Amino acid sequence: MSLEREVEEFLLERGALKVGFANAKSLSGGPPSADLTYILPEARSAVSFALPLDRDKIRAYLSKESHTAHERDNYDTNVKSSRLAKALALFLEEKGYPSKRVISNNVYRTEVDGWELSMPPDISHRYVAARSGVGSFSWSGNIGLKGYGSAVILGTCVTSAELEPTDPESPEESFCDECKMCVAACPSGMFDAKAETTVTLGGITFSFSERRSYLPCQLVCGGFTGLDPSGEWSTWSPGRYPIPDDMSEMMAVFEKAVANYARWPERTDSSDTYVNMALSDVSLHLTCGNCQIVCWGDREQTRENMRLLKSSGCVIQRESGDIDVLPSKEAAQVLDDMPEAHKKLYTL
Repeated sequence: MSLEREVEEFLLERGALKVGFANAKSLSGGPPSADLTYILPEARSAVSFALPLDRDKIRAYLSKESHTAHERDNYDTNVKSSRLAKALALFLEEKGYPSKRVISNNVYRTEVDGWELSMPPDISHRYVAARSGVGSFSWSGNIGLKGYGSAVILGTCVTSAELEPTDPESPEESFCDECKMCVAACPSGMFDAKAETTVTLGGITFSFSERRSYLPCQLVCGGFTGLDPSGEWSTWSPGRYPIPDDMSEMMAVFEKAVANYARWPERTDSSDTYVNMALSDVSLHLTCGNCQIVCWGDREQTRENMRLLKSSGCVIQRESGDIDVLPSKEAAQVLDDMPEAHKKLYTL
């Protein structure tokens, strides 16, 4: 049995949906985060795999029936990705190939100027997954698989073994039909609905939406704000900071939101928090990720996810820390009636 087949069976038996291989040649010409030697100087190849997120928990999260179920599943699946990549690295090392896992998330190239804002990863799971054919890019830039959409967590292991690279998916194999519901699911407006950006890896060019700036996403996905511009629904964040049209004003809003966030009462609807290296003194909650989890690779299923999200209401937080989910007009009125000192923690 070939080493590639052994690796594939190792991962599939442990829950991976799909496995692929890339090497220095197939990733050549890409951004710095496609350089495997960054974390392993003797690296020759990378193994990519995808793990599924729980769909029932996603729908409970999108409809605001449950915050904690998907929050925990997302955390657990990221941990599983990191542990599975480590198990594979040990498996390969036992065969004589120095190898190293890539942590699922939250590891950045801290030597890059301004890394706290750009958050460049050590190795990009997305680039390895796209080039190796584990999945393909959606319009949002998330990686997804046919039959699953982008509601998956990626994993990567870098190794000195010479593995035969697998081909990227053809356009016909892609799960994304550019319905662009991922754009509608993003309260931050980070994604351009028309303009594309590209990345070239090993002579093959991949495209996805152009981003206005990463700061709006950091404000929303960080949990500091979450009201959709329509005012009809929100993420699981009670923050109400508007996203400026002029990105030069964005940093001032971001700084105020982060400062006020530290004074929010402890949430009573969730026990899970995480710390992002780029903002290491703040404990964060999972409150969005909509662009990733709303897409299930089937337009009707994705449309139903959008319906649940848009009819889910708005989140507010009481002085006690309790989280209430209310219809938009009622939520706005309750927030307006709150004591001024408490209300100012969530608004400009």
